[in-house]
Amino acid sequence: MELLVLVAIVVLAVPFVLPIASWVSAQRTRARVASLQGALEEQRAELELVKLLLERVRAASPAVGPAPAEKPAREPEPVAAPAPAAEPIPTPSLETPAEREPVAPAIEVPVPPAEVPPEAAIQGPPAEEPGLPGVAAAGAAADHDVPAGAPVRPPRPVIDWESLVGVKLFSAIAGIALVFAAVFFLRYSIEHGWLQPPVRVAIGVIVGVGLLVTCELKAARRYPFTANALDAAAIAILFSTFFAAHALWDLVPASATFGLLVLVTVLAVLLSIRRESLFIAVLGLMGGFAAPALLSTGENRPIPLFSYLLLLNIGLAWVAFRKGWPILSWLTLILTTLYQWGWVFRFLDASALPLAMSVFLIFPLTAIVGLLAARRVATLRSAGAGGSLERTALTSAVLPALFAVYLAAVPEYGVSASLMFGFLLVLDSGLLAVALTLRDERLHAAGALATILTVAVWLSTSYASHARLPAVAFVAAFAAFFLFAPAIASRVGRPLAGVARSTSFTAPLLLFAFPVLAAIEPAFADPTVLFGTLLALVLLIGWRAIRGGPGALYYVAGFFAVAAQAVWSASHLDVDRLGTAVGIYTAFGLVALAVPVAARRSGRPLGPSWASGVVLLASLALLLFLAAGQVAPAALWAMALLLAILNAALFVESAAGRLPWIAQAGSVLSWFVLAVWWTRAGASVGVLPSLIVLTGLTLATFAGHAWSVSVQRVSSVETA
Repeated sequence: MELLVLVAIVVLAVPFVLPIASWVSAQRTRARVASLQGALEEQRAELELVKLLLERVRAASPAVGPAPAEKPAREPEPVAAPAPAAEPIPTPSLETPAEREPVAPAIEVPVPPAEVPPEAAIQGPPAEEPGLPGVAAAGAAADHDVPAGAPVRPPRPVIDWESLVGVKLFSAIAGIALVFAAVFFLRYSIEHGWLQPPVRVAIGVIVGVGLLVTCELKAARRYPFTANALDAAAIAILFSTFFAAHALWDLVPASATFGLLVLVTVLAVLLSIRRESLFIAVLGLMGGFAAPALLSTGENRPIPLFSYLLLLNIGLAWVAFRKGWPILSWLTLILTTLYQWGWVFRFLDASALPLAMSVFLIFPLTAIVGLLAARRVATLRSAGAGGSLERTALTSAVLPALFAVYLAAVPEYGVSASLMFGFLLVLDSGLLAVALTLRDERLHAAGALATILTVAVWLSTSYASHARLPAVAFVAAFAAFFLFAPAIASRVGRPLAGVARSTSFTAPLLLFAFPVLAAIEPAFADPTVLFGTLLALVLLIGWRAIRGGPGALYYVAGFFAVAAQAVWSASHLDVDRLGTAVGIYTAFGLVALAVPVAARRSGRPLGPSWASGVVLLASLALLLFLAAGQVAPAALWAMALLLAILNAALFVESAAGRLPWIAQAGSVLSWFVLAVWWTRAGASVGVLPSLIVLTGLTLATFAGHAWSVSVQRVSSVETA
C-alpha cells in the first residue's frame, strides 16, 4: 500500500506538476505580451494625434511667417487676404467687414525664404518633424507593419528548455526527494527504535523551520524556483511531523494538533501567494495529502483524519480562488474523494454509518459555503478560478448520491433502511436548495436520478422484511418531495425551466416500488397499509396534475396503481380476501373516473385525451383475476359492480374525448371477462344469477353507447 502511494505521488508530482507550472508561466507571458501590445497601440494613437496637430500647424504657418525676399513672377495678390496652402483653424472675429480698416504695408509680416516650400503642402509631411525626430517615420512604419483594424496577435512565447530542465526540473526533484527522505527517516526510526518520539518531532520541526528561514535569505532569493521547491518541502515536512505527533505518538492533544495544522496551512497559503508559486501550493498539497497515508499505522481514526482533510480543503480552495489556480481545486477534490472511499472500503461497518454519512455531507456543505462566500467578493462566472471553484463545489455536492447507491447495494448497510433513506432525503433537500441558490438545475436532476436508482437497487439486493413500513413511508416522502419541488422553485422566484423541468415525474415513477413490495413481501397480503398509501399518492399526484402539472403525471401513477393491484391479486387473492380485493378495485376505479372529470370541470383537461381510457381498460383487465381464479364462484356480484363502474367511466371518457373506440374496446373486454367467468363458474353459480348479470351488462352497454353518441352530437353542434 505504501509503495503504491509513493508511486502515485511521484507520478503526480514530477511529470504533472512541472508542465502545469510551465503552462501557468506561459499564460502569464501571453498576458504580459498582450498588455504591452495594448500599451503600444495607445502610444500609436497618441502619435497619430500629434502628427495631425503638427500638420495643421505647418499648414497655418504661411499666414504668420515673414514675407519672402523675392516676389514670384506673377501678379501680386493683396497682402490683406493671403491664400494659405491649407485652410487654417478659423479664428472668430468680433468685427464686421465694414468696420475693418485697411491693412497698412508697414504691418505686413514677411514670410521667411524657403522655410516651408510650397511643394511641402502638395508632397505631404516630411520624414521628420522639427523637434520630434523619428516620430513620423516610426508612425509610418507602424502603419505599414500593422494595418488599421487588424487583430493583434501576441507572439508565441518561447520555452526556455535550459531553465525548465536544468533548474526547475531538478529543483522539483530535490524538493520531492527531501520530503520523502524526511518521511521515511521518521518511519525508519520508528521501526528500529532509534529515537524517542519527542526527538523525532523536534528534528522534523527544526528541519522544516530551517528550510523556511534559509529560503528567506537574500542568497536564496536569487534562485526563486529552488527556494520555492524547498519551501514546499518544508511545508510537507511540518504537516507530516505534526500529524505524526498526534496520530502516532500521542504527544500533542487533538485541539493543539488542529491549531498547529491550521498554522502550517496558513503558512503554505501565505507563501504560495507571496511567491506567486503554484509549485509551493501543489507540493504543499501533495505533502499534506500524503502524510496520513505514509504515516498510517492501520488504525481506524476517522475523526482526526477527516478533520485534517477538511482543513486542507478549506485552505487550498481559498488559494485556488485567490490566485487563479484551478488545478488545486480539482486535485483537492480528487484526493479527498480517494481518502473517503478508501476509508469506506477498509473500515466502514454498520455501526459507523452515521459518521460516514456526516463525512459525506460535511465536505460538500463546506465547499458550497465557500463558494457562496467567494461569490460575495467576486463574479465567479467571469473568472477562470471562480468557475473552477464552482464546478468542483457542484461536483462534490453530487458525490454523496453515489454513496447512497453504494449503501443500498450492500445488504449489511441496506438493513438500516431508515438511516439510509433519511440520509438520501436530506441530500435531496440540500441539492434542491443549492440548485435554486446557484441556478444550476443539474443538481436537482442528479438527486432525482439517484433516488430512483437507490430505491431500485435496495429493493433488488438489500430488502429486509422488517423495513417494509419505513420503505413505504420514505417512498411516499420522496414522491411528495419531487412532486412539489417545481412549485417550491416557482414560489421562490426561480422556476425549473431547464434539465430539471421533468423531475416531477420522479413522483409517479417511484410508485414502481408498490407492485414490487406486493410481490416480494408476504406481510402485504393484508393490503391496508400498502394500498392505502398508494391510493393517497395517486390522489395527490392527480391533484397536482390538475393544478398545472402535466397530465402524464397522473397517467403514469395510474399505470403503477393498476400494476400493483394486478401483482397483489396474482400473489395474495383468495376467497377470504375477496371483499378486500373488491374494495381496492372499487376505490381505484372511482378515482380513475373522478380525476379526469374533475380536471375537465376545472378547465384543465388532462392530456393526452386517450390516456385516461387506456388506464381504465387496464383496470378492466384486472377483473380477469376475479373471473379466472379460484374466487370466481364467489365473485359474480362484485365483478358485476366493478364492470358497471369501469364501463360508466369508459363511456364518460369516450364522450368527453370524442373517442368512440374507447367505449367499444371497453365493451368487448367486458364481454370477454364475463365469458371467462361463465366458463369457469357459471355452472356452479346457477343460471338465474348469470342471466341477471348478463342482462344488466347488455342494457348498460346499450344505454352507455346511446348516451355517448348523443353527447358527442351535442358537442359537435355547439362547436359548429
